[in-house]
Amino acid sequence: MDLISFQEALDLGLTLPLMPLESKPIALNKAQGRILAEDIYAQDPLPKVSNSAMDGFGLYLEDLGKSLPIAHTIYAGMDTTSLELPPHTCVKIMTGAPIPKGIELVVPFEKMQSFTDTHAHAPQGFKKGDNIRFEGENIKSGDLILTKGTRLSIGHIALLASQGIVSVRVFRRLRVGVFSSGDEVIALGGHAHKHQVYDTNGVILTNLLEKHGFEPMHLGYLQDDLEAQKKALIRALDHDVIISSAGVSAGDKDYFKETLLSMGAQIHYHGVKLKPGKPIMLASLSEKIIFGMPGNPLSCTLTFLTLVLPVLERLALSLAKPTTFKATLANPLILKGKRTHLILGQLQGGVFTPYQNNTYGAGAINALSASNAIACIHQVEEPVQSAEVLLLL
Repeated sequence: MDLISFQEALDLGLTLPLMPLESKPIALNKAQGRILAEDIYAQDPLPKVSNSAMDGFGLYLEDLGKSLPIAHTIYAGMDTTSLELPPHTCVKIMTGAPIPKGIELVVPFEKMQSFTDTHAHAPQGFKKGDNIRFEGENIKSGDLILTKGTRLSIGHIALLASQGIVSVRVFRRLRVGVFSSGDEVIALGGHAHKHQVYDTNGVILTNLLEKHGFEPMHLGYLQDDLEAQKKALIRALDHDVIISSAGVSAGDKDYFKETLLSMGAQIHYHGVKLKPGKPIMLASLSEKIIFGMPGNPLSCTLTFLTLVLPVLERLALSLAKPTTFKATLANPLILKGKRTHLILGQLQGGVFTPYQNNTYGAGAINALSASNAIACIHQVEEPVQSAEVLLLL
């Protein structure tokens, strides 16, 4: 097994040829997590009309420091296009209410010197434009507001709704087939004897794929038999991507690579200078992408989040990138071997605390539930003081 670096493995995945994905319009109330198949331009400015940012009194700048008669009361939703404030008067105005012609600033109720039902006295010390949200100050009509490839968040949905947009065109979800491998693997709901294990990886992978906006399908279990694996993989080729866990190490029954080679697959890499996750494999067959994942659930999860997820986002025609943070380690770490280390722990206030000071073993699945972040530390020998940290989602 010729090992490559973590960055080389990531780069190989991110340079795979893109596959065409169909697109379709979808209602905005069902669009969260979907990937835009078109650029979106603003139909209206934001705000649509200049409006008050506070409950208060609107007036001319020159009338600060004077007692003024209240000419009108203006509420949100009122049409003020034909209204103009007479000089030396003011208006009582509520948050979000449109600004009539003539108003140059708004003074909040709590900052007024005094006011009654008929008159208001605003103090000096304010300037023109105070507490007014001006038409188009955030977005102008015709501005590009969302780019093709954006994975839609609730913030994006809110922005689209504010433009009166009822549907958008999105790419279809990337279809990902998931296999679990090994004669010892038992589906949840069955009874695992001491020599057997439950299908943890299948559950982890399908949940992670669903969480990140893909369309997963658990395709069952790959037997430790070359011909049976070939038949299962052939049936799975109607998916865009295939992910199989286990069967990629160097054991007598780890047939996955041999199966792929017998089918004419191209192996892009098999083995990464990585702990955990060394045996991960990337291949392609019939224009479909295949990942062979480590069988250990902890390794499977960490390699998915760091090496597989960025590739899937790109294949899904998404512009999304992992969000990472530079963090200080709570205690310096001495890490062995010139490889990338993926370390679970807690990120809080810019400080990363490794779970059990990085003494946990590969089988410590409980480390996942006790952590909120992964530190990614690349090929070092000296004590490590800081790390690039990826939040667990």
